[in-house]
Amino acid sequence: MLFEYGFYDLFLIFFFWGFAGWLVELIDMRIEAGEFQNRGFLHMPFCPIYGVGMAAGSVVLSSVKDSYVILFVFGVVFCSVVEYIVGGILEKLFHSKWWDYSHMRFNIKGRVCLRNAVLFGFGAIVVFRFVQPVVEDVTGRIPIEMKAAITAIFSIAFFIDLAASARRAWAYRNSQEGDGLRLLFKAHK
Repeated sequence: MLFEYGFYDLFLIFFFWGFAGWLVELIDMRIEAGEFQNRGFLHMPFCPIYGVGMAAGSVVLSSVKDSYVILFVFGVVFCSVVEYIVGGILEKLFHSKWWDYSHMRFNIKGRVCLRNAVLFGFGAIVVFRFVQPVVEDVTGRIPIEMKAAITAIFSIAFFIDLAASARRAWAYRNSQEGDGLRLLFKAHK
């Protein structure tokens, strides 16, 4: 039986995976750059790009979660396209880069690279086959009133943080000198 996604369920998936994505970034940069970095755009421990990807993927892939090939291709293509677009938007809006893969082979404008695309593919298999069913089970057990309360509280906090973070990034952009994009975080080794 397929999981039926209501608004609150999708929001909780977005919330869970946005936080989980932030943890992945934190651990990855500890290993790769040798230090802890809040890699997200927001102040709070949350990376919306992961939450959006997982909420969208949950709906799009609901009928094909048994196909490792489809999950892998989805992870490679969808995640790379989203990462490329979001990277471009952040660069244009704030004249800064939140990540840069230009030092890696087979990259496109430093926004995406082959290594990460392959990791996204394998990650999609692991996440959608093994982790997401548990997330859906837990989400399905939460009473609707609690889902509504969590959604309301987190939405308010999210939009306040989004406004404050955009303001901070805009101020940083305006204080920059020169024409080059600024990398905000230490790059991978």
